[in-house]
Amino acid sequence: MPYYDFWREKRVTALGRRWSRQAAEYTLQLARRHATPLNRVVEIGPGRGTLADVCRAQGIHYVGIDANIGLLEHLEPGRSVCSFVPPIPLNNAICDAVIANHVLEHAVSLPQAQMLVAEMRRVVRPGGIVVVTSPDVLWEGLEFWDCDYSHNFVTTARRLHQLFRDQDLEVVHLGYVHNHLEGVAGAVVGQIVRLAPYRVPGATPLSPLYVEQLYKLRMTFARSVGIVGRHPQC
Repeated sequence: MPYYDFWREKRVTALGRRWSRQAAEYTLQLARRHATPLNRVVEIGPGRGTLADVCRAQGIHYVGIDANIGLLEHLEPGRSVCSFVPPIPLNNAICDAVIANHVLEHAVSLPQAQMLVAEMRRVVRPGGIVVVTSPDVLWEGLEFWDCDYSHNFVTTARRLHQLFRDQDLEVVHLGYVHNHLEGVAGAVVGQIVRLAPYRVPGATPLSPLYVEQLYKLRMTFARSVGIVGRHPQC
């Protein structure tokens, strides 16, 4: 998969790894607020396995699903499934939480986004939760499309709320997050980082006047929507 290989080959700095770890810890903390017990987690799109590491440190059974076998090399043997989603190649009601961080916006259409959320609901137990974090297009604007050429499905708080409700998920959390920062702290950091110039006018990504690391900084702390939906008990 050339697209996924592109991201697999990206160089990650120590600071980038730290921010990724903080985002994973935030996501798991959010899941813990709404799922009791939280013993089994499935993640769609595990990236370099940061959430897997956090789950392992906390004694949580983890399974990651990704279409790129190279990315799955970051996970422990037996804790990964190589597959496109949807559908999700797992049995019904096998986990307490299913998590997708910056995945849903890659759906190629509304029907595929609906199917993905429906499949996430299927694999989580009654009373368990579906956790999604996706970019807020109302914050990113045109950068939503420039950031990643596979961005297709527009995500905002309102649209995600409607999507979850239509898939019979009780929305127990809906909020904004800037990597791992919520509230005033997140908004302030997001606005400051947003002002950082990453290129001179007209510079392309091949130009020395285009600073990729600054662009990544802006995207790291851009505003995202975090939503948690609970599978009905009956």
